[in-house]
Amino acid sequence: MRILAVEDDVTSQLMLKSMLSNHDVTLVDSGEAGLEAASEVPDLVIMDIELPGIDGYETCRRLRGMDQTKNAPIIFVSRFTALEDRLLAYGAGGNDYISKPFDAAELQSKIDSYGKIIERQRRICQELQDSHRLVMELQTSAANVGSIGRFTQATLFCHDTDTLLRHFFKTAHEIGLSCVLRVTCAGQVDFRSSDDSASTLEREILELSSAVERIHSFGNGRAIYRWGRATMLVRQIGQMIDTAAVFMDALEAGLKLVDTEQRLLQQIEALDSSNVKAQKRVAELFGMMNGDLKDAILSLGLVAALDIEDEDRLTDLLDSFSEKIKAELQALAENNKIIPQVIAELRTPPPELEKLMDITEEEDDDLVLF
Repeated sequence: MRILAVEDDVTSQLMLKSMLSNHDVTLVDSGEAGLEAASEVPDLVIMDIELPGIDGYETCRRLRGMDQTKNAPIIFVSRFTALEDRLLAYGAGGNDYISKPFDAAELQSKIDSYGKIIERQRRICQELQDSHRLVMELQTSAANVGSIGRFTQATLFCHDTDTLLRHFFKTAHEIGLSCVLRVTCAGQVDFRSSDDSASTLEREILELSSAVERIHSFGNGRAIYRWGRATMLVRQIGQMIDTAAVFMDALEAGLKLVDTEQRLLQQIEALDSSNVKAQKRVAELFGMMNGDLKDAILSLGLVAALDIEDEDRLTDLLDSFSEKIKAELQALAENNKIIPQVIAELRTPPPELEKLMDITEEEDDDLVLF
């Protein structure tokens, strides 16, 4: 223990020094010196009453007013033996009282007892600190998981890589993750950073990261996460080694969704263009068929066998089939329009998520492409 002994008697000082040789002892000979030495935060104080300057009672009262010694056990050692002296010592804030000449075994026994109490208090204090730290870590972890959960929702409504990555780095700022990202989408490689301090070396590390395992920790708390479409270099991973992996899972799913949606839209556009051409071609072919059919009837001499009413019915029949075919082609064109409408609806986030997905220009300026 760190023990502060305030004692002006030379003989008592020598005895205390000999008795407490296995402790870290500071010996002073006045109350003023004791108050000054208390800045070293002693675990226990041994206090004489008769001192030059302020006495032991006043010194004790002042020690109780200091943060360093307000809870430290104080044992009074004095030649006074009356009850009144003990009451004064207790009233000043003392914990124990030994009369001079003191018995070395008694003093040692009391110091040992207080030592056990101090050790117990230290353990309790450490446990409280550990519990507080654990609670704070759990709260932080829960907040980080919540942020990543919102990002996961946002990935469902990001229709391009740029929007997705803006939300990714917004979430990275929320959870305190400083990182550099390499993304491959639609055959294009894109490098981005959570701030403007990305170095050439960081980019080179990402380029060569295929040689390391999926999650690779190295250096002073740094880590590489190598997923299919994205690779992330984290500058200080701390306790978020698993949280960052979940974050990357969400990004990977978002990139896959963006890539799939873009390819689907391209196919729909190609089909729509093909259908428009097919409509025109069918209409042209049907018009040609009508003309050819009428010519065939004329060439076969069937017109003479038909009266005017029969000719009108034949014309109406051909026109009717023509209109039906046009209607079917038009229905096909309308069906092609429904798919982009459905996709547009799927892209629209619910009201409660729309505000969370709103990124201001100021936030967007923090995202750096290089």
